[in-house]
Amino acid sequence: MAGENPDLEKIAAGIADDAALDWRLLAKLDSTAAEAGDGLRELSQLAQVFRGLQLKPERAAQSSVQFRFAGLDVLERLGCGAQGEVWRAYDPMLDQEVALKLRHVDSDTLAHHFLAEGRRLAKLRHPNIVSVYGAAAQDGRVGLWIELVRGRSLAELLQSEGPLGAADAVQIGIELCRGLAAVHRHGLTHGDVKAENVLRDASGRIVLADFGAAREFELCSEFDPVSGTRQYLAPEVLAGDRTTPASDQFAVGVLLYRLLTGSYPYLADDLEGLRQEQLAQARRPLHELRPDLPRALAQAVERALAPNPARRHAGMLVLLTALEAALRPWRMRPAHWAGIAAVCALFALAAAFWRAAPPPSFAVDSGFYRDQEGRRERLADGATIAVGDRLRLDLAAAQQTWIYVFNDDGSAVPTVLFPLSGIAPTNPLRPGTRWQLPGHDGVTALSWQVDREAERETFILVASAEPLPQVERRVAEWGHSMTPDEALVARGVGRLAPVQTPAAVEGAGLAALLREIGCDAARRTLHCERFVFPQTRR
Repeated sequence: MAGENPDLEKIAAGIADDAALDWRLLAKLDSTAAEAGDGLRELSQLAQVFRGLQLKPERAAQSSVQFRFAGLDVLERLGCGAQGEVWRAYDPMLDQEVALKLRHVDSDTLAHHFLAEGRRLAKLRHPNIVSVYGAAAQDGRVGLWIELVRGRSLAELLQSEGPLGAADAVQIGIELCRGLAAVHRHGLTHGDVKAENVLRDASGRIVLADFGAAREFELCSEFDPVSGTRQYLAPEVLAGDRTTPASDQFAVGVLLYRLLTGSYPYLADDLEGLRQEQLAQARRPLHELRPDLPRALAQAVERALAPNPARRHAGMLVLLTALEAALRPWRMRPAHWAGIAAVCALFALAAAFWRAAPPPSFAVDSGFYRDQEGRRERLADGATIAVGDRLRLDLAAAQQTWIYVFNDDGSAVPTVLFPLSGIAPTNPLRPGTRWQLPGHDGVTALSWQVDREAERETFILVASAEPLPQVERRVAEWGHSMTPDEALVARGVGRLAPVQTPAAVEGAGLAALLREIGCDAARRTLHCERFVFPQTRR
């Protein structure tokens, strides 16, 4: 590698020497070195974790034990809140200091609710998430002891240093996205992402803490109380909806906006006023407040703040990719100039025949497949399926295409199978690529799974060479009216809620929509297709 890329050499040398790194060098890397640079970033992150573990000062002789709790020597109080206190304590079993969170004796919060935070955190193991070591109830008090992060919160960082530069804010956003992606993969949401709950330790690592408002979004009910910090709550949460990965992403957007500007995007004093500001997007655009920022960075943050969850990034890993790309400039190389010259020549040649040639026809190659025991079986229309089958839609088009897939059970509200919030890909699909829908969550390829008996399954595929605002509006409406079981489909975890109808009738709402967009007419830019699969018992 010597002599080939001096920026990579500087980054690698800094990791080896335990030196402070200027990650702006990584943003300068071109596409040929980007993969190696990302690998060095992950290596540096691991090194930060180990250095953080080594930053364990000797216990001061004057640190007297205030009291003992569950085998811990409690040394000093670090802070307190409405529901509890945080103490610095020493764990003789682990031979290290920890942060002990104790519930107030007179708190209205039940002990099992407090300990639920420990159970939720115990599921997570990630360098950007605070580690939990234990939990106990003793003498009428409930305690949870976690990793003692030696550093400052982002709120303290803002107060002392003011708004951050683009590179610093992006690095914080990237690490925060990695941590939240792990949270969401475990079926959890944080629910209270804010500057006070994000810490930067002495080694530079970003750590997400305080999961007191966390929820298992698979099990949340519509009666869960609104929790979290007002300015960071998404409009759907303010309206009483459950917290979701998309609402966590909105909070990250608020945090990045605040890190870059020093202020919140919305400042209303009451919850309803705040929600109305959010829905109207009554904020100053980020690029107006910080014209020095890369346009792509401002757009990535603005999209995370979209009032409609479906308009936000399709998951934390997608936001992470957008943040990384925002600081990585595109460079023109000799090969690019040669390619441009060739394209210009072809364009000139094609222009001569453009008026005489008929417009290209819109075509989509699609088919359903069943994944079974490592094999893929194409399903012809009318093929039988059964409970337990995993189905995927194989699809390709020669042009940019907007795709919508519905499971029609004859009701007014069909099940939206694609697009799915938090799942890649998203509309429009790039041309020249063969897609496997529903897609993936950044780690795992997903499928629709038949999990209940029904007479038949009816799938409606709508493909268009241009956006379909009528369909987008109905998808948003149908997504908000789903039941908790159907929400599993909306999150794209691979389950399909089959229909149970005595006759194969088309839903009135879906039928009206198909007529409205012209599925029953011959349109050159629209392709509509129906797949019907009878069910059989195994």
